[in-house]
Amino acid sequence: MSNWNLLIINGSAHLVDLDSEIIEISGFGRFPGEAVRGQKLGSAFDLLGEKCLIARYALSDVQSNLKRGPQIVLPKDIAWMIYKSGLATGGTVVEAGCGSAALTLALAQAVAPNGKVITFENNPRHFKIAEKNLEMSPWKDLVEIRSSELEDKTKEIEADAIVLDLPNPNEIIEWSKRSLRVGGFMLSYVPTVNQVENLLVSLEGWKEIEIVEIIQRDWQSKSNALRPKTNMLGHTGFIISARWNG
Repeated sequence: MSNWNLLIINGSAHLVDLDSEIIEISGFGRFPGEAVRGQKLGSAFDLLGEKCLIARYALSDVQSNLKRGPQIVLPKDIAWMIYKSGLATGGTVVEAGCGSAALTLALAQAVAPNGKVITFENNPRHFKIAEKNLEMSPWKDLVEIRSSELEDKTKEIEADAIVLDLPNPNEIIEWSKRSLRVGGFMLSYVPTVNQVENLLVSLEGWKEIEIVEIIQRDWQSKSNALRPKTNMLGHTGFIISARWNG
């Protein structure tokens, strides 16, 4: 069992498992978990001669500490996918292509506290990484991760939304029709135009079809030199959303 929280040391936040026997933070040192385990949220205390605080963490803290395997879906795309999915508390979502579980965690947060995420990952290495990453999340009990591939012959799962991070999402469209509740959304995340074209051909009868590519431009936060950063986060993938109205 894990007990993840933020340990703030002189203003810098570190995601740590308070139930660990030994906690090690680069540039700070090693100390027993019991030295911080009983501290109250928001109360200041001294640790190794430094002022510290314990605080609750956000999804962004977990995302930045994920063990990486395959390329993750980035926050700029996750936010749009959660919005377009229509998911809310108590919903059920099926995900295919769990990968490192970055999107999985966001889906679980969207349906918490009593929803369900059923995710498929048939790559053994990716499956182990996803399991480990899910352990850092307070929503891990909402996630059922299956070590198999989602296929057209997979037994139907009644779902409010289906999210496909697969090379050939067009092969799962008929299954999605059979599994989605009326009015539910299917979302697909693919990197190339060719994949978008193949998917569109299979979406006959679907409604509200939309293709989005999100470009992110960050600004440097200097009051005396406020301007866009030189580099920007360009193409990562296309997000295709479609609604099944029966």
